[in-house]
Amino acid sequence: MSKSTSPLTVVLESGSTRATAAIITPDTARIDYTDLPHGHNAASAPDGHLSELIGSTTRLLEIAHQVSEIHFYGAGCAGKDCCQRVADELQLHFPHATIAVYSDMLAAARALCGDRPGIVGILGTGSNSCLYDGSEIVSNVSPLGYILGDEGSGAVLGRLFLGRMLKRQFSGHLVERFERVYPTLTPDEAVRRIYRQARPNAFLASLCPFIASCLDSPEVIDFVVEEFLRYIDYNLTSYPGYESLPIHFVGSIAHHFAPQLTEALSRRQLHLGTILPTPLPSLAAYHLSRNVNSTHTK
Repeated sequence: MSKSTSPLTVVLESGSTRATAAIITPDTARIDYTDLPHGHNAASAPDGHLSELIGSTTRLLEIAHQVSEIHFYGAGCAGKDCCQRVADELQLHFPHATIAVYSDMLAAARALCGDRPGIVGILGTGSNSCLYDGSEIVSNVSPLGYILGDEGSGAVLGRLFLGRMLKRQFSGHLVERFERVYPTLTPDEAVRRIYRQARPNAFLASLCPFIASCLDSPEVIDFVVEEFLRYIDYNLTSYPGYESLPIHFVGSIAHHFAPQLTEALSRRQLHLGTILPTPLPSLAAYHLSRNVNSTHTK
């Protein structure tokens, strides 16, 4: 990795389960990536959690005094107080940096749309969506979390799938397949994991690789498509112009279940744009282009 002493820009993108920083050297247009130990949700994490994560990331500590600006995009970054807590914890480690804190929804919009309008969906552990005008988010249907909402998310796919599986609402061969892979996941164990342990949404989302492995079954394909239709109907159709605007997606669920998501959009006669597994590479490029343009116009 470069040992340049040039000022650096850091774009840090954090979900609830994982977080990655893009380290940008504007002088050479170089972008390097480093993972944090795990993710950070600003709405639910205790005070000091983000500071701990930064302090455990050797590469970020090594460059801390070179960083001139940080753009932090994170789950749960909503409201002035919440964003200020994030900024304060970052400032402890990056004393010379100008810090801006944004929502993960804006990360998705900038990564997928750049300067063009569109509708943007996040489908990962949780779900979200917005209408973006090419500059800012102009409308956002509240996702409401995996109990009240989060249609199409990994947590909700896992919750609904597990419930049907434990009630034996799938075909016998699928139930047997599930029991071979999860022999100890009985109804009692599921209740314990969901109601008595931390981060039940992450546990439920962890079932999605198994769901994906069952896509050779028409009934599982139908199950996934129907959930994406709920996501479309309860969220995307609320935005003006949804019939004609491109609809873009980011997140592991959108990426791994792309054929089923495409089918759901087709059934509603909507226009699929781009699907990205993660926003960070495109988001880093977005900020690099602005650094370069800013330098050229000075």
